[in-house]
Amino acid sequence: MHVRPRRVALAALVAASSLLLAACDGGSGSASGKSADSGKKDKGAASAPAAPASITADQAQQALVALADLPAGWKLEPNTGLDKSQGGGEEQITNGSRPECAPITTVLNTGRLEEDHKANAQVVFTKKGDQTTVAQDVSGYERAQAEKAMAGLRTAVEKCASFDAKDSGKKATVKVKKPAGQQQTYGDESVSYAVTVVSGNMQMDFDLGTVRSHGAITTVLNNYSDHGDRGKEAFGKALAKAAEKLTAAAAKTA
Repeated sequence: MHVRPRRVALAALVAASSLLLAACDGGSGSASGKSADSGKKDKGAASAPAAPASITADQAQQALVALADLPAGWKLEPNTGLDKSQGGGEEQITNGSRPECAPITTVLNTGRLEEDHKANAQVVFTKKGDQTTVAQDVSGYERAQAEKAMAGLRTAVEKCASFDAKDSGKKATVKVKKPAGQQQTYGDESVSYAVTVVSGNMQMDFDLGTVRSHGAITTVLNNYSDHGDRGKEAFGKALAKAAEKLTAAAAKTA
């Protein structure tokens, strides 16, 4: 926002003129000095405003992947999200034994790393004819909070290869695996990982990629089943496009 420099009031100019007529040269110099100082302050008032601390709700929406960004054969699931806590939390995966692994269960339950977000948007797509799901969360935080959340996720991926949990109240085992080889880096930083949740004779498999740009974080999730499309192509395209859109949305934030 441009701030117009303040103008000196007319009354002050009249008073200054009277002083110039009556004062000695030293007084005249003093008045001139004050005027110069005032001019410096006025110029300072026109400085640009600080960058916003986080993305807005509109910018979070702009960072979402569109159906056109995916391969053919996928469909948008309207009014659908990743956040299981919105439905009462009965289907959540809980981890009570290893706090350092909490980022894994949190992202599976809500799609995001931190609940205390400034803005949030989610989108879900399914493969036509089977149960494969590709979904995305975009959440806005202040940069320091986002950096801390990513550090916590990175620690969890490194240290939580396997841990006990509960899925919908039933005993479960959560396994976390880093992809082999060098991974593509997105945004300011990114983490790729795979998660398997086993509970009784049920197993859920996920590919995940989490990207940070400034204080904004997006996670893209691929939940595939034993039958149908593995979803890898759609997941890869969605992650790359999500990172691109997130970087553009967060570009003008702190």
